[in-house]
Amino acid sequence: MEDRIICNCMNVSYEDIKNAVKEGAKTVDDIKEATEAGTICGGCEDEIQEVLDELLK
Repeated sequence: MEDRIICNCMNVSYEDIKNAVKEGAKTVDDIKEATEAGTICGGCEDEIQEVLDELLK
């Protein structure tokens, strides 16, 4: 589901992360820099990694 929210704190969706990957993001830190996901509480870092693993396979 591409419209699901991955980071509730910063309202970052799967689609936002997908777009960041298209622009070159390859790590959780890259996603944090590109979208600010995971920068408040960090609770979504595992899910960000799962999305990255799925998109970069």
